[in-house]
Amino acid sequence: MSKDLRRARARDECGATSVAQVVLVAPALLFVLMLIVQFALMFHARNVAEQAAQEGAAAARRFDGTEGEAKNKTLTYLDALAGQTLQERGVTANRTAQTATVTVTGKVISLVPGVHLTVSESASGPVERYVPPKENP
Repeated sequence: MSKDLRRARARDECGATSVAQVVLVAPALLFVLMLIVQFALMFHARNVAEQAAQEGAAAARRFDGTEGEAKNKTLTYLDALAGQTLQERGVTANRTAQTATVTVTGKVISLVPGVHLTVSESASGPVERYVPPKENP
């Protein structure tokens, strides 16, 4: 083989390894990027669920509050802010004479196949009650 033919063949194959590296590395980088976005969506869904639970608990804690009002307030908040991020939502409200508790659960939208994350956040506090003023003798 002549010297010129060897040089021409070497020039034709120049860059072949970098294309192969991109073909192997690009999907891995894309997968890592999708995982980062997936976990960012999970943290966002947790924050929304926590705030919705706090809104519902505040409604249930009022002196005249009820479990139904708490659930409606929580669902309204979730509809306004969660969008498609938090799916299959569940809200439970419990009010006793002393405490009110609201729990929000749901599944985070999945970008990565096979990754199914769930969120569960609760908020509770004491129920407001009327205490009559003491009479001064």
